[in-house]
Amino acid sequence: MQDVCVDPEGGKPWIVSTVAVWTSQFVPAGKVRLMEAIDLHPVAQRTLVDEAAAQLRAAIRSGTIPYGTRLVEAELAQRLGMSRIPVREAIERLAREGLVKKLPHRGAIVYAPTDEEIKEVTTLRIILERFVVELAIARWNDAAEMQLRAIVAGMREAARREDCQALVDLDTEFHQTLWQLAGHNLVFEIISGLRARIARLLYETISIALGSDRRDDFLLTHVQGHEALIDALTKGNVTVAQEAIAEHIRGAETRILEYLEAKSPAPSAETP
Repeated sequence: MQDVCVDPEGGKPWIVSTVAVWTSQFVPAGKVRLMEAIDLHPVAQRTLVDEAAAQLRAAIRSGTIPYGTRLVEAELAQRLGMSRIPVREAIERLAREGLVKKLPHRGAIVYAPTDEEIKEVTTLRIILERFVVELAIARWNDAAEMQLRAIVAGMREAARREDCQALVDLDTEFHQTLWQLAGHNLVFEIISGLRARIARLLYETISIALGSDRRDDFLLTHVQGHEALIDALTKGNVTVAQEAIAEHIRGAETRILEYLEAKSPAPSAETP
């Protein structure tokens, strides 16, 4: 954005450029093109709310803060070195994302989705991801293919090291890259929130799979599933790509539900 200012001594008009504001200087109109050619980028300004939400979100997703944990504003504010106000707003944000649930007389707790909610997330994700694939194919290019294949290569290496956190981070990066390629900001926002609701469960199921005797089967279906999707996108086959992403999401749902079933306590035997 630029504003024209008049020199009080009757000289040439001056233009206040974004760079000029940053340097607190006025730039003559004839030199604006030169200043705009400088490779500068806006600096993202994080607020205390952003920082608190980011740290709490990461702790919940990694399992550092277990399900059912009550989030006490005063304690969190002390740990984070800030007042309770940004902590309260951060908790509200996480509640909107589905990571936290506010309960009467108990405050906010880390929330675990039910089986039914997981199924609902899956069905909605499939609808949106199929749309993402259609948009992504229309904007597909060699750079996108190289970027996604590099991410998958990193996933294979993380799996070889049994580095669950790196694998999950790369998995998230893969999908975010695809969402960005689609170029639909509202879909990106909605689908990111849906995935955030099950991110913790995705982490736990991947962690267990890497340490089990089913590790090779998991890698075959999970990592190679990403490669199959890239192949379909590269060929421009919308139908095949949409089915590949849908199968990938259904596979994640199956692993999560099996994991939750295994975690649930076995019913006690009835006394004769």
